[in-house]
Amino acid sequence: MRWDLMKARALERLRSEAALGMVDGELLELLNLINSHQGLFTTSSCSGRITVACSDISPDDKRSTRIIYKTHRTTSVPAIENALREAKCKHLWAKSSHPLLDLFAKELDLAWDIVDLAKKAGFKYSGVQRSGSYYRVIIRSNENIQFPLNGDDDSKKLAKVVSELNKFLLEGKVRLARLLSLLDEDGLLDDYLENFLI
Repeated sequence: MRWDLMKARALERLRSEAALGMVDGELLELLNLINSHQGLFTTSSCSGRITVACSDISPDDKRSTRIIYKTHRTTSVPAIENALREAKCKHLWAKSSHPLLDLFAKELDLAWDIVDLAKKAGFKYSGVQRSGSYYRVIIRSNENIQFPLNGDDDSKKLAKVVSELNKFLLEGKVRLARLLSLLDEDGLLDDYLENFLI
C-alpha cells in the first residue's frame, strides 16, 4: 500500500478515536506533532496506566479478564477501594504499566534514529520491524508491575500497593518526558515540551 494512503487512513482513525475520547488526552498533541512529520505516522499509544482487573478463571486468561478500574494518572486508596467494592471475582489484581508508542517510519534511518533516542530515554525494549515497504517503530519500557488483591484488603496494604503503582506509573512518564526532550533536541518536536503535562 502507498505511504500517503496508509498515513491518511491512520490519521482518520486517530481523529475518529479522539472524537470518541478513546485517545489519551495527554498524548494527543504529541501524536499530532509526530504525525505532522512527512515520514512518520502513529498507530497506537498509551501514556501509561493503572488498572484493577478481575477474572473468575485465572489472571492469565485474557478472555475472562475484566478491567474494573482504569486511569492514566496517579491513583488513590479510596479509588481502588471503590473499584474493589464492585468486584465479584475469584482473582483480583492491580497493575501499573509504562507508556508505549507504535508508529510507522517511511525510511529505515529515521526509524533507527527514533529507536536510538527511545533507548537513551529508558525505553530499552524499543525496536524496528520491517512491514511491507516501511518500518514499524515499537517504543516500550518495562512491561508492568502487578499486585494480587483479595477484595477486602486493609487500607495499610492498599496504601503500599497504591504507592508502588503510582511510583511505577510516574517513572514511565519521566521516561516519556525524557524521550520528548531528546526528540526536541533532535529538532523533531520543536516547542512541544512547553505544553506537555505529566
